[in-house]
Amino acid sequence: MNEDTVQSPGAWVAGSLRDAWRTMRSVYYANSLSWRFLKSGALVFLGFFLWSASNLLLSYQPTWTWLHYPMSYGFLLILYGPVHHFLVIPLGIRWRRGSDGPTRIGRRLPTAGLALFLVAVVVLGTAPTAPVVFDFQSSLEGAGADVDPDLLCTQSAASGETVVHCHLTESEGVDHVVVMSGGERVTVDRDPPFDFDVSERQLTSVTGEKQFQVVLKDADGATIRRYTRTLSMVPEG
Repeated sequence: MNEDTVQSPGAWVAGSLRDAWRTMRSVYYANSLSWRFLKSGALVFLGFFLWSASNLLLSYQPTWTWLHYPMSYGFLLILYGPVHHFLVIPLGIRWRRGSDGPTRIGRRLPTAGLALFLVAVVVLGTAPTAPVVFDFQSSLEGAGADVDPDLLCTQSAASGETVVHCHLTESEGVDHVVVMSGGERVTVDRDPPFDFDVSERQLTSVTGEKQFQVVLKDADGATIRRYTRTLSMVPEG
């Protein structure tokens, strides 16, 4: 082997990247039925993993609100992944083989679909809705307990200030309720049926989001359940 046939490290890396890109494009545009199922299944699995893992981490670290973005990405990937590979790409390939108008649209359709998907991820990550955010910690802490009430909250404006009203659907087994925000105790309710109000000014902002936790305690002071709520996700009532 002479010096002319030996590739420099830069040329080898560039060639490897080009080969990897060609392989990715081939897989991306593979349009057989088996490839559609394979790619869609992989995206659904990846989306579910990102959504559930982000929710689990956020349940234990409420201040990590940047997790809303991988959470939203995973949630939307579960929905959009199969649509993209079963509808958008086949339609784009079919239109590419058509006349001039559909050909131009077909070339841009997959890219446009991905662009809309990413925009939706940013929007949903910035303002997550209830189906995206799931409080795993509440479920895990209450898994071994007989006490399993629902926490219902609504918000309303009173004298120019937003007030959150919450109550438990049942109070049996609960000794008192502690409301926390930003690691500080906001209020303690010791009177069943644990119907309490919290004003917006009492809540701490975490990366622009007002959040609070409602902790159910038993007579020994042990935590029965914990609920995490974001003000923007509390419905008006």
